[in-house]
Amino acid sequence: MTLGLQLSLALRYVFTHEQAPLSRFLSLLAAAGLVLAVALMSIVLSVMNGFDTEMRTRILAVVPHLSVMEAGGLDDPDGLQASLRLDMRIAEMTPFIELQGLAQSGSRVRAFAGIGVVQTEDWLLPGMLNEWSSDGNGVWVGTGLAEQLALSKGSSVTLIVPSSGSQAAAVVALPVVGLVATQTELDQALMLLPIDQARSLLGYRDATVSGIKVQLRDVFAAPSMAGQLQPLLEPTQYVRHWGFTHGNLYAAIQMSRDLMVILMAAVIFIAAFNVVSGLVLLVTDKREEVAILATMGFGPRQIAGVFLILGGIIGAGGSLIGVAIGYWVSVNIGGWVAAIERALGFQFLNTDVYPISFLPSAPDSADFVLVAVIASCACVLAAVYPAMKAAQLAPARVLSEA
Repeated sequence: MTLGLQLSLALRYVFTHEQAPLSRFLSLLAAAGLVLAVALMSIVLSVMNGFDTEMRTRILAVVPHLSVMEAGGLDDPDGLQASLRLDMRIAEMTPFIELQGLAQSGSRVRAFAGIGVVQTEDWLLPGMLNEWSSDGNGVWVGTGLAEQLALSKGSSVTLIVPSSGSQAAAVVALPVVGLVATQTELDQALMLLPIDQARSLLGYRDATVSGIKVQLRDVFAAPSMAGQLQPLLEPTQYVRHWGFTHGNLYAAIQMSRDLMVILMAAVIFIAAFNVVSGLVLLVTDKREEVAILATMGFGPRQIAGVFLILGGIIGAGGSLIGVAIGYWVSVNIGGWVAAIERALGFQFLNTDVYPISFLPSAPDSADFVLVAVIASCACVLAAVYPAMKAAQLAPARVLSEA
């Protein structure tokens, strides 16, 4: 019996032979469950990929991949940059000053994490700035921090910063140039200001900075590169990479993704094994037809092959429909969630709790292929028992009872 003949017989069983109402209902229910499980797994993987992508493109666009720093301040940033520039793994570098303190607006006081920058664009992606004025001596405030301080266009904010090497605190009132909207947890405390203003607040000398921001061509090379750089630096200098501050968050995202793959694969297997009930009832309904096939020369293997092909057809069809639905939802889910948030006036993802303030989605064709393969294999495995049951039917007994 050729594979082509088996396939044609399988298609005939699916599309032309009548089934009992219960058998047909259970078959449709099993197929719907498989489609839903495949679609859900595709959506979940796309969302987890979205979190991973946004972590790397948004948070790590603001957080330095590597920071070469020195206790008490780095006095010769130009010389250090010249030596680091020889390393081809480095994409770009810029000096910065790191400061922390309190920001006050009216009666509201909040802690902030400030960064003194040469150019604001060196720390942000395009579209992250919402400019209010063109004052070159003003500060850029994260949207979350601005909301906490009730800042608006034309506002000023008072910064209170402990001075370097002194018990006194520097106090200065600066106009708010605009907002920084990274749509991440950084917006809750981030403040960018001109590097000269930051230097003045900390009492640094003219050329002194906190360190050099180093952005790498491969962000995941940061830990190994930090270990290689450290022996080449002065004893008072040290290297800090993004893993120190956000490594746990990235590891949590990866672990969550792996767990979701396992859980959703289990759901797919459960849905696929519902095919067993449908095929068992099909075998019961078609006992006479199976017996006739046996009298026509079909051996047990060929009869079992027909039902295995049926399982494969159900798995492939359910996988394709589920993947198509999953892709469609994955592409649009971010916009749908944003529309629901606007309609309800409520934000599901707040950076007080979550690393980003929107639901990301990044569909990956490799994930969809993986889901489809898992579902198809599960359905073929689920068809093994009904196929064996059909192969074990005794033709003479079945025909005598008909």
